[in-house]
Amino acid sequence: MSTAPQIIPAETAPVPAPNILSVIERIASDPSVDVERMQALLKMRADEEERMRRMDREDRAEDAKRAWLRDFSKVQAEVGPIVRGRKNTHTGSTYADLADIERIVTPILTAHGFSTTAAPIPGAPEGSIRMRLTIGHCEGHERAYEDDFPLDATGSQGRANKTAIQAKGSTQTYGRRYLKASALDLAFMDDGDGNAKDGPTGTITEDQWRVLNDLAERAGADVAKFLAALGCASGMTLEELPAAKFDAARAMLWQKIAQPVVKGPSGA
Repeated sequence: MSTAPQIIPAETAPVPAPNILSVIERIASDPSVDVERMQALLKMRADEEERMRRMDREDRAEDAKRAWLRDFSKVQAEVGPIVRGRKNTHTGSTYADLADIERIVTPILTAHGFSTTAAPIPGAPEGSIRMRLTIGHCEGHERAYEDDFPLDATGSQGRANKTAIQAKGSTQTYGRRYLKASALDLAFMDDGDGNAKDGPTGTITEDQWRVLNDLAERAGADVAKFLAALGCASGMTLEELPAAKFDAARAMLWQKIAQPVVKGPSGA
């Protein structure tokens, strides 16, 4: 018995969507098209495209904010108290200068995609300098912090002790230090604070041990010597470190990491 031949329809190529410009040209060439309706359609299309672009910008900005907050929390988790390594010869007080802060926080900030810029800006009252610190993130979001600082032209006795340019430079340096400490919510401690009896009791937690162990490896620190420098008993392990010494230990390791490597004359 014969069978009717099967007819297989030929595949048809997909019809490309018409280009919007060609559609406009075709409609515009039609003398029966209502010009006002055409203008309304074009405006509607332009408004919709702008709305989509705006939504995309807002979504990307929101994603960048979330990335900034996520990585900033990591920075704060790693930055411990800054040791006051300088002494004011006039007042006898200790302090951390801008270099002390930068040595600790800059490597942590850059490791998490942050950069900082600080510069004077207009608008300060007479006799002051207005400084702005901007903390930017690689995902595109940034935050700015501003404050006014009186010109540092006199000493503690109220007598002028700087030239105009020295006062300007000193004030800008102080402003940068103050803004960075404020923006990063930094805490400061004296060299002996790690031996204080007040503070958390017991030993460090497992998470704290991981932090210190990682920093010790990055610093290439001899753990036994490191613990001895913290005033710990001989034979104590890192896991047995008192919780009250955690902040001092973290700050000490970050300082060691931040120290430049000194090479010999041969470059070895």
